[in-house]
Amino acid sequence: MSGNGARAGEAAEQSVTMRQAGAGSVTAREVAMRQAGAVFVTAEEVEVKQGGIALAHAKEVEVTAGTVGAVVADEAEIQLSAATLVVAGAAELDQTASAVLVAQSARVKDSAVGVLIARDVQGENVRVLFGPAAALAFGAGAGLMLWLLGRLRGR
Repeated sequence: MSGNGARAGEAAEQSVTMRQAGAGSVTAREVAMRQAGAVFVTAEEVEVKQGGIALAHAKEVEVTAGTVGAVVADEAEIQLSAATLVVAGAAELDQTASAVLVAQSARVKDSAVGVLIARDVQGENVRVLFGPAAALAFGAGAGLMLWLLGRLRGR
C-alpha cells in the first residue's frame, strides 16, 4: 500500500509502505510509514518516521519523530517521539517521553518516563516520575484512599 493522502480501512501484505496515508489496521511482514498513521499495526518489523500508531505489535519497532499509543515488541527503538506505553524485551529511548515503560532491559537517554519497570536499566539524563517502589507506594496509597472513600460513602 502506497499512497499520497490515501486512507484505507485494512491492508494485509508482505511489505507495506505508507506515505502521507492513513489506515485502520495494517498486517504485514514489514511496515514502513512516512508521515502516515494507522490505528493497529501487526508486523515483524515496523518503521515509523513522522507518523503515528495507536497500537503496534511487532518483533521490532522503530519510531523516529512520531507518536505511539502502545508498543508491544521484542525490540523497541523510539527516538524524538512520544509513547504512552512501551512493553518490550529490549527498549531503547532517546529524546522521548513515555508514560509507562516495561522492559527486560531498557536503555534510556535524554528522556522522561512516568513509570519505569525494567530488570536492567542503562540511563543518561533520564527523568523518571515513578520507579517501581514509588509506583507501588502510590498505588497502595491511592487504593487505600479509594477504599476509605467507598466506606465513608456507604454510611
